[in-house]
Amino acid sequence: MITPKELFEKSTKQFFKTVSAVLKGEEVFPLVISSNKKVSGTNFSELKDAIVPLYQHSKDAKGKGYTVEWREKTIDGTKQKIPAKIYFESFSDYLFFTKKVAGYSAIYNAFNLLTASFPILSEWAKDNVPFLLNESGNLPDLIKVCNYFSKNKPPHNLYLRELPIEVHSKFIEDNTAALKKLLDILLPPDWINKNETSFSGRYYIKKPNVYAQIRILDESLKHAVGFDEVALTIDDSALLNWQPEKVFIIENRACFLSFPKIKNAVAIFGEGFKSRVSKHIPWLAKAELYCWFDLDAAGFEMLNIIRQYYPSALSLLMDKVTYEQFKQFAVTSTYRKLQLDMLNEDEVWLYEFLQTNNKRLEQERITNNYILERLNLTSQ
Repeated sequence: MITPKELFEKSTKQFFKTVSAVLKGEEVFPLVISSNKKVSGTNFSELKDAIVPLYQHSKDAKGKGYTVEWREKTIDGTKQKIPAKIYFESFSDYLFFTKKVAGYSAIYNAFNLLTASFPILSEWAKDNVPFLLNESGNLPDLIKVCNYFSKNKPPHNLYLRELPIEVHSKFIEDNTAALKKLLDILLPPDWINKNETSFSGRYYIKKPNVYAQIRILDESLKHAVGFDEVALTIDDSALLNWQPEKVFIIENRACFLSFPKIKNAVAIFGEGFKSRVSKHIPWLAKAELYCWFDLDAAGFEMLNIIRQYYPSALSLLMDKVTYEQFKQFAVTSTYRKLQLDMLNEDEVWLYEFLQTNNKRLEQERITNNYILERLNLTSQ
């Protein structure tokens, strides 16, 4: 037979569903809690041990809570009452027993506050009760932010922390997930860039410039920039008046800085570049483009993305031969599997091998002598 503790656990699991139904005006009560009401024992003593606690915590004993509907059963030759149905007569009974009075109050107040400001969110709010509870303390400030974006057409020529909204300086950054849920409903479709995942990009807020760090690998190209290394915005780098024969995009900074000198070539540090790979760079499109990333899922995923914009891009040191040479340095890593349509057959094989075996080989584990040897083979 179900115990009061088990009844509490089953009842509380229905909290959000029940509150949602109440907000929608649905007839929920009496709310029957399905439960095991069979008597496990066959004597009066065992029956008493099961029945007494169930009665002591019921509405009949406490004045609030669950109601037990009893039926008679003969045990040891004597008629005894056993539970036939357990249910809550009213919402207040349910909240009392589940100790959710305060939780419901927070949800109810949050619902009224949110829908008073944005009636369009009413149906959404009824279906997203956990959001109302989790964000009840933040809701006044969430509404301030939503009000600003609802009343000001993008683009917003200010950085995130410069927006004239009376919330603390990190509030938006700390609450982007909640704000996205609201703004994606509130704002007109053309005010949202749904291809962007970052908050600033999605809602057309001014973003800091992304810089591409470029290292000159041949002195003959130095005249175009005047330095051995430069950091330019992606837009400015696209304007460079030069045409390197080869370009190497390298993920790791140490590998980028130690990459050997190569005739008529430059290296790009991947960290700054990969976030703006979709920006067309004319001289990059005309060069022999090599991508050198870690031998892991993320590395092959980045290679796949780059090939969507530069289909002729080649991988460098991202092959079975390199992995076998340095596999003693591989570490354990777990992956999610994606469909990477831009990889060639050998790359797909290694990508799947790394996934199956949960392996990852960082590019800094590869020696400079090996890099030079492979580069010499590449140039032949």
